[in-house]
Amino acid sequence: MKQFLAIASVMVAAVACKEKQHGAFVVSGQIAHAPVANGKIYLQELSNSNPAPVILDSGSLKGNGTFELRAMGKEEGLYQLVLEKGPGLLFINDGNHIKVKFDVANFRKPDIEGSDATTALYNFFEKYRTRDSAIAGTFAEIDSLRNKPHSDSVVNVLQEKGTRQLKQLNETLAEFIKQTPSPASASFVLGLGRQSMREEELIPLINQTADRFKDHKELAQLKSMVTRPATATPQEAEQPYALQNQQAPDFTMNDINGKPVSLSSFKGKYVLVDFWASWCPPCRAENPNVVTAYNKFKNKNFTILGVSLDSDKAAWQQAIAKDNLTWTHVSDLKKWESDIVKTYQFDGIPFNVLIDPSGKIIASSLREADLEKKLAEVLK
Repeated sequence: MKQFLAIASVMVAAVACKEKQHGAFVVSGQIAHAPVANGKIYLQELSNSNPAPVILDSGSLKGNGTFELRAMGKEEGLYQLVLEKGPGLLFINDGNHIKVKFDVANFRKPDIEGSDATTALYNFFEKYRTRDSAIAGTFAEIDSLRNKPHSDSVVNVLQEKGTRQLKQLNETLAEFIKQTPSPASASFVLGLGRQSMREEELIPLINQTADRFKDHKELAQLKSMVTRPATATPQEAEQPYALQNQQAPDFTMNDINGKPVSLSSFKGKYVLVDFWASWCPPCRAENPNVVTAYNKFKNKNFTILGVSLDSDKAAWQQAIAKDNLTWTHVSDLKKWESDIVKTYQFDGIPFNVLIDPSGKIIASSLREADLEKKLAEVLK
């Protein structure tokens, strides 16, 4: 998310061998326990440039659950099979004929032939889920202790544990990305990295991966979305946020009760616009710091407006309650498809901007002790 030079030469050779197979491909197989007998099955292409999957072919399952679909792939990419009223199954077209067998009752462990990249990706998923579940368990423990007397020391220990687990998760992501010979796998796992990695970890990894697979258009597009080069000097790495010292763009979203709230309604106060999500472990780990800062400065013409990149309203509301986030919260429940992402020009969360009473952005990306330090500076 290196052995790098030695591995890279092997990877390049492997990719070169696979390139001849790009073009027409067939995916066939058998599905057990399909939710709809003789139901439809769709072959879809997934792309960074198009959030909505594109249907390339479709058909109906035969009586014994077998199927065969065909498509044309311009390069190695990520695809999925989607059953009528059922789950989807990811695969990569690094072979001309990919054979799939899976049981809907246990669809996380499909039997794949003809795609080494897909097999490796599912093996990675097992390791990823193990680490991700451990983090979720730690946060559940923290949530169960909140507001209980004399629990602060235990919560602090658990938060440190969660931080270590998150680091291990990100190391697992980075290791896979750097070693996989599959550009499509790397692109997909970089997407997972956006949920847990800090920007300073993720951006160089995106650039390095795109440079390694120079002819892969999806990775090139992903690289074009980031503004900081992987080889940035310390001075370049600290270049100011694009909207620094500009008027904060106004926006309106619904709060947890469905009532529209506009940023402009807070004019005259210092406002921290905090971009986060219930599903984002680094955001949840940062929330105690934000709560501390809010409680310390809320009576000094300061407030927070939480903007969530959630899609599940219930999960969003539960996270607000569990983390004791007592300020105003809004969301359009569009996750990364929200217009606010482009408007405020960020590509990772947690992210925030501090706005002064005139509506000007005076700071951004305030994390941990930096947040309280900046607030103490301006709220004298």
